[in-house]
Amino acid sequence: MTTSEFWLATSFDYIITYSLNRGPKLDAIQEAAKLLVKEIRSQLLVVPSSQLPLLRKQLRLLERTHGIDMLSLTQGPTAYNITASPVSVISRDSPEQLELAGILQAPVLNRMYWMCGPVYRDALAFYDAQDNLTAVLNICFDCDQMLTHTGEEVEADTATYKQLLHFLIQKGHSISNPDGMPGNE
Repeated sequence: MTTSEFWLATSFDYIITYSLNRGPKLDAIQEAAKLLVKEIRSQLLVVPSSQLPLLRKQLRLLERTHGIDMLSLTQGPTAYNITASPVSVISRDSPEQLELAGILQAPVLNRMYWMCGPVYRDALAFYDAQDNLTAVLNICFDCDQMLTHTGEEVEADTATYKQLLHFLIQKGHSISNPDGMPGNE
């Protein structure tokens, strides 16, 4: 699916842009997880054997959440990434929505395939008039990849990523790679 196909297939009344997997929320969660892992590992050495299964289970859970920055905006229809913060609201038929439509409807003529795994740090969440989430477009500017809420990859032209990056910066996103090159975030 291309960004144009995604855009045309998505019905919505407004969009909320989100920033995630960066900043103080992520830093605090990762630091707390590190401290808990260290504490549980210390406890494993001294607790009675009857408590070991529970501590090991807690440790496995913490080790899985250590990779929280690999998650997208939503893990279901209402479960948002704990690090996500809304940045801006875009109304349907507003000048901003028309600009975004122009960016996302550009044809895919040139694509880059970077050798990195995506870390989705920005997202567009689409809502209907009853405030129901209808679609999500997760964006990784480091490796030029997009992913829908259903896990489908969305193709875009390299110019689309640059235009979208500058659009989101104008909307208030703190993106640290304004040149659009991978690895700078």
